[in-house]
Amino acid sequence: MSVPSTSPAAKPKAAKASARKPKRIGGVTLEVDLKVESPKIRQMEKVVMKRRGFKWGAALIILICLVVLVKITVRESFLNNPQFSLKQVIVRTQGPLTAQKIVRTSALTTGTNLLTVNMREMQSRLMQLPQVRKVKITRDYEGRLTLDVQQRQPVAWLECTKRGLIPGRPDVGLFIDSEGVTFPCEVVTPGYQALPIIRFEALAPNIAGVAVTDLQVKSALTLLKKVQERFEESEEDLCYIDIQKPYAMTAGFADGAQITFSVDDLDDQLVRLERIRQEARHRQWHIATVNMLMKQNVPITFRDAPDLKGLLDDPVTAAVNATDQNKIPTR
Repeated sequence: MSVPSTSPAAKPKAAKASARKPKRIGGVTLEVDLKVESPKIRQMEKVVMKRRGFKWGAALIILICLVVLVKITVRESFLNNPQFSLKQVIVRTQGPLTAQKIVRTSALTTGTNLLTVNMREMQSRLMQLPQVRKVKITRDYEGRLTLDVQQRQPVAWLECTKRGLIPGRPDVGLFIDSEGVTFPCEVVTPGYQALPIIRFEALAPNIAGVAVTDLQVKSALTLLKKVQERFEESEEDLCYIDIQKPYAMTAGFADGAQITFSVDDLDDQLVRLERIRQEARHRQWHIATVNMLMKQNVPITFRDAPDLKGLLDDPVTAAVNATDQNKIPTR
């Protein structure tokens, strides 16, 4: 029996024929989840779930124990530690507001833990007091808490009978500072009793702790400041400023002189007043009134008849006249 031989030439032909066959494109792939269900497998899954639940439960119990332990440690080491309990409140202040009022406003009580004190809230409560300008609070964790309270310093009393403001009385008196901020009087000392008075019956309604809006009062404060800076002798201390007109105010001095000023150009008026005062001291004249509203021929009255002997030949008078061309008529 003879086997037909395959020639080498026939193999390439078959390969070429297979190469020319088109490739199959597409198809569907199905994923089949063949989960075997049996009592044994279900029993094993329950055991695994119990072990996993036991681990999560044990972890949760350990976490709770740690939190409780931390709370107990913090409470015993800090919150219940007598070293951090408030034993002393130190108030550093100077002004009409008493230290007792400051402590009451702070709402501090003995035994309070210093770690639980809300410093910002306490500072906000103290700043609501109209007498307080600035507050600084420090604690040393040895039972001491220090309140550094900077108070507004009064420069004058406000008087207005229409609004019931009576100077020199702690219940109805109202202070005013150099910034024009008003605040009530808590206590009256001899120093506060001697403060000058600003009288103004047309005073606008004002809230304690807020600056006044009246331009006349602001001008009176400016006059008070400039008088204190320019005049140093005690008889020239300003006792009161009476504002009776919108454009003028009368200042009463310790020597009994009453000087009427304009609310504007105070510097020029004070320069001219100083020259008048200089001549009056040299001549021993006792001034009763001066009207500084007039820039020339300033009206002046005296409590006693002035001595005019040698007035024109006096060198001091000549020096004053050389610097101030305003004439000072007497009557």
